[in-house]
Amino acid sequence: MAGIGERLWEIGKSPPEHLGLLVFGLVALLTGLISISMLAVAGGGGAGSAIAMAAFALVGIGGFFVTLALFLGAYTAEGDSWTTTVWRIAQLLAAVLVLIFVF
Repeated sequence: MAGIGERLWEIGKSPPEHLGLLVFGLVALLTGLISISMLAVAGGGGAGSAIAMAAFALVGIGGFFVTLALFLGAYTAEGDSWTTTVWRIAQLLAAVLVLIFVF
Protein backbone atom coordinates (compact mmCIF):
# COMPACT_ATOMS: atom_id res chain seq x y z
CA MET A 1 0.00 0.00 0.00
CA ALA A 2 1.42 3.36 -1.05
CA GLY A 3 2.06 5.94 1.63
CA ILE A 4 1.22 9.63 1.48
CA GLY A 5 4.69 10.49 0.17
CA GLU A 6 4.38 8.16 -2.81
CA ARG A 7 0.91 9.47 -3.59
CA LEU A 8 2.09 13.09 -3.49
CA TRP A 9 5.05 12.24 -5.71
CA GLU A 10 2.70 10.66 -8.27
CA ILE A 11 0.42 13.72 -8.16
CA GLY A 12 3.37 15.96 -8.91
CA LYS A 13 4.43 13.92 -11.94
CA SER A 14 1.15 14.27 -13.80
CA PRO A 15 0.66 17.77 -15.30
CA PRO A 16 -3.16 17.75 -15.03
CA GLU A 17 -3.04 16.75 -11.36
CA HIS A 18 -0.26 19.27 -10.72
CA LEU A 19 -2.40 21.96 -12.34
CA GLY A 20 -5.39 20.79 -10.29
CA LEU A 21 -3.45 21.32 -7.05
CA LEU A 22 -2.36 24.75 -8.21
CA VAL A 23 -5.84 25.85 -9.29
CA PHE A 24 -7.45 24.56 -6.09
CA GLY A 25 -4.87 26.42 -4.01
CA LEU A 26 -5.25 29.66 -5.95
CA VAL A 27 -9.06 29.53 -5.74
CA ALA A 28 -8.91 28.91 -1.98
CA LEU A 29 -6.43 31.78 -1.55
CA LEU A 30 -8.56 34.14 -3.61
CA THR A 31 -11.74 33.19 -1.77
CA GLY A 32 -10.06 33.70 1.60
CA LEU A 33 -8.64 37.08 0.61
CA ILE A 34 -11.98 38.27 -0.75
CA SER A 35 -13.69 37.16 2.47
CA ILE A 36 -11.15 39.06 4.57
CA SER A 37 -11.63 42.21 2.52
CA MET A 38 -15.43 41.87 2.79
CA LEU A 39 -15.06 41.96 6.57
CA ALA A 40 -13.45 45.38 6.34
CA VAL A 41 -16.46 46.68 4.41
CA ALA A 42 -19.27 44.81 6.18
CA GLY A 43 -17.96 45.18 9.71
CA GLY A 44 -17.24 42.62 12.35
CA GLY A 45 -20.53 41.84 14.01
CA GLY A 46 -21.47 38.56 15.66
CA ALA A 47 -20.93 36.53 12.51
CA GLY A 48 -17.76 38.44 11.67
CA SER A 49 -15.53 36.27 13.80
CA ALA A 50 -16.85 33.09 12.16
CA ILE A 51 -16.32 34.56 8.71
CA ALA A 52 -12.82 35.69 9.68
CA MET A 53 -11.95 32.23 10.97
CA ALA A 54 -13.21 30.60 7.77
CA ALA A 55 -11.34 33.16 5.66
CA PHE A 56 -8.05 32.57 7.46
CA ALA A 57 -8.55 28.81 7.16
CA LEU A 58 -9.10 29.20 3.40
CA VAL A 59 -5.95 31.31 3.09
CA GLY A 60 -3.97 28.67 4.96
CA ILE A 61 -5.35 25.80 2.89
CA GLY A 62 -4.78 27.71 -0.33
CA GLY A 63 -1.23 28.61 0.65
CA PHE A 64 -0.49 24.98 1.49
CA PHE A 65 -1.74 23.67 -1.86
CA VAL A 66 -0.03 26.39 -3.92
CA THR A 67 3.26 25.73 -2.12
CA LEU A 68 2.84 21.98 -2.53
CA ALA A 69 2.13 22.33 -6.25
CA LEU A 70 5.16 24.57 -6.77
CA PHE A 71 7.53 22.30 -4.85
CA LEU A 72 6.26 19.16 -6.59
CA GLY A 73 6.50 20.84 -9.98
CA ALA A 74 10.08 21.90 -9.32
CA TYR A 75 11.23 18.50 -8.12
CA THR A 76 9.53 16.44 -10.82
CA ALA A 77 10.68 18.55 -13.78
CA GLU A 78 12.79 16.51 -16.18
CA GLY A 79 15.61 17.62 -18.42
CA ASP A 80 18.95 19.31 -18.10
CA SER A 81 18.48 22.30 -20.37
CA TRP A 82 18.99 25.77 -18.97
CA THR A 83 15.31 26.65 -19.43
CA THR A 84 14.29 23.70 -17.26
CA THR A 85 16.82 24.73 -14.64
CA VAL A 86 15.58 28.32 -14.66
CA TRP A 87 11.98 27.10 -14.42
CA ARG A 88 12.85 24.90 -11.43
CA ILE A 89 14.57 27.78 -9.66
CA ALA A 90 11.61 30.07 -10.37
CA GLN A 91 9.15 27.54 -8.94
CA LEU A 92 11.24 27.02 -5.81
CA LEU A 93 11.60 30.78 -5.32
CA ALA A 94 7.85 31.28 -5.78
CA ALA A 95 7.12 28.51 -3.27
CA VAL A 96 9.41 30.10 -0.70
CA LEU A 97 7.78 33.50 -1.27
CA VAL A 98 4.33 31.97 -0.76
CA LEU A 99 5.56 30.41 2.48
CA ILE A 100 6.94 33.74 3.66
CA PHE A 101 4.00 35.95 2.77
CA VAL A 102 1.06 33.61 3.47
CA PHE A 103 2.31 31.97 6.63
